[in-house]
Amino acid sequence: MSTWGDTPLTNPPTPQQLYQMQTHLDLVLLASECLIAIDSDMLLQAALYLDIDTTLVEKIKLWSNRDTIETDPLQSFTLEELRSLILIICYINQQYKELVRRAVNLLEQMTAQDKDPAKTTLLGNYLEKFRYFHPKKPNEVNLSSEQLVQLAWKLLIDLLFYSGDNGYDRLWLALLDYKS
Repeated sequence: MSTWGDTPLTNPPTPQQLYQMQTHLDLVLLASECLIAIDSDMLLQAALYLDIDTTLVEKIKLWSNRDTIETDPLQSFTLEELRSLILIICYINQQYKELVRRAVNLLEQMTAQDKDPAKTTLLGNYLEKFRYFHPKKPNEVNLSSEQLVQLAWKLLIDLLFYSGDNGYDRLWLALLDYKS
């Protein structure tokens, strides 16, 4: 595991940048949860394995457990907690790397054949969950159906990168892009 999580930032993010980072990470959690049957026990086991304070897991509100909430679930997270959450999300995605790879390969095949990826069971289930849970995000801009589908596919492809050996670094760097 890399040591990026221990490296302090020379310039902490502004509140707006932190909000954007939290929002991005929340969407990655959504995509992960829509593909992988993530539950609280899985988060707890990952935290224990990674030696992360388990009280963080109690703060994570999975999309499947969200009713209409009025605030962003990750808004109260500190930068250090976001780093820990990155470790948890990437660890879980690494455990399901073959499923992620299979989903992305299927997406590529269907797209290359000019067929609707949602007509397959795996991608159809993923997209159905994504469409169901995404509107539960507070303060989210209303996306058209096509935009929502494109976001779902983009996040699915991102999971492929985050499930790799250096997924932690990739996700952290993606979040740091909001600082520039």
